[in-house]
Amino acid sequence: MKKSFARTIASATLFLCCSVVTCFAASNDQGLQPEPSAPAPNQTLSNQPTHNGVSFDRDYFTGYVTDTTSILTSPVRWGSSDWITAAGIVGISVGLYTQDQKIQTWVHKNKTSTIDRLGDNATLVGFGALTVPLLGGLYLYGYAADDPKACSTVLLTTESFVLTGVFVQTLKFGTHRHRPYTGDPEHAWGGPGIINNGDHLSFPSGHASSAFAISTVIATEYENSLVVPPLAYGVASLVAVNRVLHNAHWSSDIFVGSAIGYFTGKAVVKSHHNNTRFSLLPLMDGEHTGLAVTYNY
Repeated sequence: MKKSFARTIASATLFLCCSVVTCFAASNDQGLQPEPSAPAPNQTLSNQPTHNGVSFDRDYFTGYVTDTTSILTSPVRWGSSDWITAAGIVGISVGLYTQDQKIQTWVHKNKTSTIDRLGDNATLVGFGALTVPLLGGLYLYGYAADDPKACSTVLLTTESFVLTGVFVQTLKFGTHRHRPYTGDPEHAWGGPGIINNGDHLSFPSGHASSAFAISTVIATEYENSLVVPPLAYGVASLVAVNRVLHNAHWSSDIFVGSAIGYFTGKAVVKSHHNNTRFSLLPLMDGEHTGLAVTYNY
């Protein structure tokens, strides 16, 4: 019995470490492409792509593959500061894991109906019935008002949401952690499998990861706003906490899920800011007229 418990703890810790390393890979600046060189002082480029060149075309969908590859391989390009930060995140994850049951008990002893309703309302906005209409409305506004930033934000948000979902579902089916409402202990893990038992898909939280995948892109794209970033991250945080209030996830589930969503969102935005594609642009420098072939690497 003791050996079985020890194996469970060891495997769960390994899952936590691997998942956080995977999600933190998304934030690595060295794993993403550097900014392209600025054009010469007298060089004028016309018809430049608007707002990072993100548009609903073939390149946008190709980016799903290239961005995924960049995220998953970026640890090989980490520097010392990246590893230190990753170690800190892993430490927090493991620390929460050891206290999951105590945190769960404390939350349910101290929750109020007001906090519960606030979390439910935030979930409707951050990951619920209102999410798609709000994003769709933002895209339609951007299209009608000729605001490429709004359209770009929705496209980046969609990619972040999809990639995060892939990472999270892979971990869910790879671990099969039992949800707290089952009454099973926090160290109950089923291990890899293809059986879709919702009661055993606790790790990591899909709601928390998706909420942060969406909010991080929006907050980053509108980082100069005094309202948007706090509002976006505030809603995402309420969505995450609400999953613990509903006894659907352990605290470590929502922390790792939130981290995956956050870092994936950051990676997607960075990738499209540093667009790694060929472009063919008109060149006029006062002496020559022609075409300039550029490649951002």
